[in-house]
Amino acid sequence: MDSPPELAFGPLLLGGISFMFLSAVTLVLFVVVYQKRLLQQQLLLRATEAEYQRQLLAAVIEAQEHERERIGRDLHDGIGSTLATAKLLVGRLESLASDEASNLTLTVKEILGNAVHDVRGLSHSLYPAVLDRFGLAEALQHLADVCSETNTLDVELTIDYQQPVALQQELALYRICQELIHNAQKHAQGATLLQVRLQQHSKGLRLIVEDNGCGFDVTALETTRAASGGAGLRSIEVRVQMLRARLSQQSAPGQGTCTLIEMETPVFA
Repeated sequence: MDSPPELAFGPLLLGGISFMFLSAVTLVLFVVVYQKRLLQQQLLLRATEAEYQRQLLAAVIEAQEHERERIGRDLHDGIGSTLATAKLLVGRLESLASDEASNLTLTVKEILGNAVHDVRGLSHSLYPAVLDRFGLAEALQHLADVCSETNTLDVELTIDYQQPVALQQELALYRICQELIHNAQKHAQGATLLQVRLQQHSKGLRLIVEDNGCGFDVTALETTRAASGGAGLRSIEVRVQMLRARLSQQSAPGQGTCTLIEMETPVFA
């Protein structure tokens, strides 16, 4: 038969073990909860930093667009009007000039006509007035027509765009498309057709720019961009971030290039 001290020691030992076990469990739970809260705080901080960067990029690009708009309108209303007036005045001199002077006048008219065309093209490049007046669909159509006229690469445009989004979104999509077309004209060697498709669906928009040119090695391009900076593609990526959209690109040597921009929901009010 156990002695009284031995009987008292058993429950005391059991109580001590239970206390240590509960303490260990409590410590583990505290560490888990603390790490979870710390992770949540880190995620919140990262999300806040990402939102700040997005707002900063949006502000920078908005300021750039305002400046482009001002320069574009100044060129169109100032220099463009002056050159157009000069062209009309030279045209009136044709009936008064000799044969030699008439030939010279025709040459001057041609030069002034080209200058007016260049100014209008520069004005549209800086700020697409047709976008402001008629919307994204008409602006893309105008861009496709101009590119087809001035380049050997035909631009085929397909638009399914029934519900216009905010002007800032349209401008970002237009700039993205403009840069992609420029890249195709510059780098898609051997291409004969450039397809641009703007598709609207229940969840958002999809912009596809695809050429049948030489294509490229996507992995090699990423390495080159890391070394050189890739200003054109960086500009596209910034606007894609502003739209909270997704950018994907498929290409291979000899198989052309397809760039897809997917935007789910409106961003700007």
